[in-house]
Amino acid sequence: MLKNIAGSFLIKGWNCIVQFLLVPITLNCLTQYEYGVWLTVNSILIWIDQFDIGLGNGLRNKLAEALAKNERERAKTLVSSTFITLFFIIIPIVFAFIVVLQTVDCYQFLKVDATIIPNMKGLLEVLVALMGGTFIFKFIGNIYLGLQLPAINNLLVVAGQTLSLAVIYILSVNGIHSLFAVAVVYTASPLVVYILSYPVTFCKYKFLTPSLRAFDKSELKGLFSLGVTFFFVQVAGLVIFASSNILITNLLSPSDVTLYQISYRYFSLLIMVFTLISAPLWSATTDAYARGDVEWIRNVMEKMRRIMFAFAGCLMLMLLASSLFYKIWVGDKISITWTLSALMAVYVAVLIYSTCYSNVLFGIGKLRMITCVTVLEAIIYIPLAICLSYRWGLYGIVVALILVNLMCAVCNRIQYSMLMTGKASGIWNK
Repeated sequence: MLKNIAGSFLIKGWNCIVQFLLVPITLNCLTQYEYGVWLTVNSILIWIDQFDIGLGNGLRNKLAEALAKNERERAKTLVSSTFITLFFIIIPIVFAFIVVLQTVDCYQFLKVDATIIPNMKGLLEVLVALMGGTFIFKFIGNIYLGLQLPAINNLLVVAGQTLSLAVIYILSVNGIHSLFAVAVVYTASPLVVYILSYPVTFCKYKFLTPSLRAFDKSELKGLFSLGVTFFFVQVAGLVIFASSNILITNLLSPSDVTLYQISYRYFSLLIMVFTLISAPLWSATTDAYARGDVEWIRNVMEKMRRIMFAFAGCLMLMLLASSLFYKIWVGDKISITWTLSALMAVYVAVLIYSTCYSNVLFGIGKLRMITCVTVLEAIIYIPLAICLSYRWGLYGIVVALILVNLMCAVCNRIQYSMLMTGKASGIWNK
């Protein structure tokens, strides 16, 4: 576990560097308007990435369980059943998206100027097909998670991003300024990495190699049922996070998407670091709660609260240094106001606070309240963001994000306190 945590820190550290370098290098290839369009399109592609109906989480947990019991044949069955089922799920979805694209006015939907961005429909068709392939083959990452090797899963993700960085840098150096080229590179790079990792993975773990003969539909019930609750939480969260870019480009401008994303990427660095620290709470809490060791959970959460205070201090320092950092990072091409940075810092603080308690609740297995609140957030967010954007523009959309996520943060804290004191009942204890 310690090796994987250390490895993940190193890999995520490199990932941070790659993410920061990608922005200025991509802006060398694209205008602010084109970059905003790409970020909006990318947020739509993320939707496809969530349609496994919990298969990813299901495979991860079930595979770990089978390997712990040394059930190698069942492990192969789980991998084969997941891989084949993904084909049956994703291929119809890809075709459905392409059919829908034929009937939708992409320029009107995304509020994009056709004279600036030509052949939008053709670009979306190519990207959807590439994303579909990535969706299928990224199950390899879930296999490594099931093997208790999260660092390898992180390595695959970062390798795809590094490949994107290298190719986009080559495009930039050669003076190729094309949204189509940049978008295809971004989307195809992860797929290339996953395809190359396929033979490597199953040469090392031959007993897990997918086979049509090993497919067993009876295993699908367990795979789906385990992850379906997490699926609802993920999709509801996705409505909030992924729809922000679409709302901004429709209500304001694709250029504002660039401002939003650059400020978010800067402050979300702390979310990435906090996730690495807090993620082990999930499994550790499961073990402690099963043994009735509530005192251990209280003690570790007291330490996590001190860590959250430290992160709040880091957010303040990042806010003070934001103007200088933006200037070094993206130069004078992009101008981000202090108000937007301050609001983004508050938003990230709310996310960190909420994540700390949600990891414990996931570990305990009390998901009903989180699911209900997250779905409610998804319902409220879009109309709230629209109303506030009319009053405060881009600031209003960030304020909407803060308000809806604050609901979950408060509920998570209340439910945690109830569970620790034995006062939880009804929906708070489900």
